[in-house]
Amino acid sequence: MADHVISVDAGNGGTNAVMAKKGGYTSVYFPSVRAAATGDTLGLGANLEMQYDWVDWNGHRYVYGDDVIRVTRRNLERHMGLNRYANEMQQFLIAVAIGKLGVTKGTVDLTLFAPPGAYNQLKPDIIKRLMEDKGEVEIRFKADKKPREWTYENVTVWPEGVGAAACFILDDKGEVVKSDVLSGDTVVLDMGAYTLDALKLTDGNFNPEALQFATWENGGINVHLREPILSVIKKKAEDFANITVDDIDLVIRAGLEKGDYTLRAAGLAVDLKPLVDKYRERFAEWIANNIADGVFGGFKGVKSVILVGGGTTLVHDFMKKWYGNKILDPKSSLSTAKVHPVDMNAVGGLRFAMMRLKKSQSS
Repeated sequence: MADHVISVDAGNGGTNAVMAKKGGYTSVYFPSVRAAATGDTLGLGANLEMQYDWVDWNGHRYVYGDDVIRVTRRNLERHMGLNRYANEMQQFLIAVAIGKLGVTKGTVDLTLFAPPGAYNQLKPDIIKRLMEDKGEVEIRFKADKKPREWTYENVTVWPEGVGAAACFILDDKGEVVKSDVLSGDTVVLDMGAYTLDALKLTDGNFNPEALQFATWENGGINVHLREPILSVIKKKAEDFANITVDDIDLVIRAGLEKGDYTLRAAGLAVDLKPLVDKYRERFAEWIANNIADGVFGGFKGVKSVILVGGGTTLVHDFMKKWYGNKILDPKSSLSTAKVHPVDMNAVGGLRFAMMRLKKSQSS
């Protein structure tokens, strides 16, 4: 068995990662963005000099996550689209996540995810790329005296959405829980930054007949919320010229957590809540028109609908209003009561891994 069992959902918008530990798991999250950095310092200390983390990766130094828009916007880098899976940048995000979970050496049993509509195409490439150079990884964080080195012992890839469904039938130890949540027909809507995945499950099994409707490219938060809000904001004042979708994303996350949707730049402050409310309703309408009604017939005959991903909190109230009790409340199940919808894929992937490892040990 590997030294570390880890599941990483390195999405277009954010990277969620969880690692098994005794009695449960530990988790990290950061936006999937980076920028080249020097890491130079004047040695003035924390009171007089900005403090931030950086990592050395493949001969280059990067600042990552929310620190990017705080420290440097030069060479800001993100990669959205189907070509990103297990490419150099996603491998970087995975390595940063594993390092932030505390891994410094050893072997890693790694679970990853791919959009279901492109799963068969992407899965072999993801495994091949991660296992190149014998699966060996090297990365150094700012506080490290020497690079961290570990090896991917095993790489498993699941369709996005299936991991989330696993949360309802498995506990943190990978053991099956008694539940009828996935009995009958269930639809999982996974709303990410770039894609929206729509999975239909029958008694917990994916129905391949729905594969053509499984992944909607450019159907996520970026095109429906972040970009439209950014366009409106840039027209308000010249001082907002350097604002990016990453600034909008940070404000939305802060607003959902603390209720403060204020965007600040160059001494200016704008409350984004009216824009967020406007475009999240439009996003919910798009989902209802094209997917809920257009593909699944208004969920007639569907027992329950599971909403997961970053868009869940943004559209849940509208979907609940329109489709009533078909929209499943994760808090109603003991196995998902403490799992945030954003983390469901990563957590479900970890539970799948724990189940697999238990079976291999007992056989």
